[in-house]
Amino acid sequence: MDRENVLIMKGVCIMKQKIPSENVAIKINDWYSMIRRNQVTDAEFIKAEIQQELEEMEENQTVLLYYSLIDFRHNLMLRDLKPNDAIDISDSLSSIETKKEDMQNTQVDEMIHYYYWFFKGMYECKQHNFNTAITCYKIAEKKLASVDSEEEKAEFYYKLSEIYYHLRQNYISMNYATMALDTFKAHETLIEKEIYCYFVIAGNQVDTMKYKDALMTLQSALLEAKKTDNNRLLASAYFNLGNCYFYLKQFSESYEHILESLTIFKKENSSYIPKALFQLMYVCLKQENHPEALSLYEQGIEQARAINDKSHEAQLNILKKIYLEHGSPEEEFKYLEDKGLYADIEELALDAAEYYNEIGKLEESIQFYRKAIQAKNMNKKGS
Repeated sequence: MDRENVLIMKGVCIMKQKIPSENVAIKINDWYSMIRRNQVTDAEFIKAEIQQELEEMEENQTVLLYYSLIDFRHNLMLRDLKPNDAIDISDSLSSIETKKEDMQNTQVDEMIHYYYWFFKGMYECKQHNFNTAITCYKIAEKKLASVDSEEEKAEFYYKLSEIYYHLRQNYISMNYATMALDTFKAHETLIEKEIYCYFVIAGNQVDTMKYKDALMTLQSALLEAKKTDNNRLLASAYFNLGNCYFYLKQFSESYEHILESLTIFKKENSSYIPKALFQLMYVCLKQENHPEALSLYEQGIEQARAINDKSHEAQLNILKKIYLEHGSPEEEFKYLEDKGLYADIEELALDAAEYYNEIGKLEESIQFYRKAIQAKNMNKKGS
């Protein structure tokens, strides 16, 4: 007899009642809802409660697998919001996959499959393995019919809009962002999610050179972000607006807004610090402020290495080699190519080509133009 589930009272043996697995599953649903809304403190608190209840729960392998998946999603959240507190989750998915294969194909199991492929796609996206992420998302999308929650569907559409934006598949991205936005706008409690959709929409407007439309979208988003108490959202609003000014070649305004975003990201110890430092360095190079650009480069490399952000480490090195050293960034471009980051290659190479053309280095300029064209063609093949 299990001693932990027996109480001895005055010589009478009383079995300790197990917690129904359905009750724990409902609590895991609540936990996931908090994760979706980036409510870190609440999510940490309910996770601790669930861990205790799992020890007293009746046996149910589906609920245990569900817990493992949501715990994986929890750690994905921490990697974004509290990178220093996040644990290494690289081996977690393979363990979950092994458990998943043992499950029967029930309706509940369809949800398990959906979460697995959705979260795996999110993980691969964070690793900048965009082609792998797209494959995972497409598998998850086939199982979306088993999802009843409109908020969950909107979350999925939003993640798809993000990755298609990264791949410069702008009209597909806009379509998914609009689908997500329709749901988020219908719920007053999802205003922050609504703002994130506007970020993606504005990013696509920038890519399609609708700069004034993007500026209006982002100015409105910044005003709405200021009404919330979400500093990370506010920092993102400043960053995106600064990025829009960058493409408008209004570099003073760009510098001001990106610097404001960087200040907030640092206070929040955000994983977006390397990205902000990269963009701020880019602005300084456009202003021909090379001493500050070099200082930002050194800070960016340190921050990128601290959180193993190899993508922005490569991009920082590309800027340094092109604009400060006039050296060859071939190794860094090769890394971005291996990751399928053709849109970033195209943009950086095209800008480098124009820069070398301006300073009279025509041979180098032609080489970068060719690289930009190759990247654009590769990106089209992936669409």
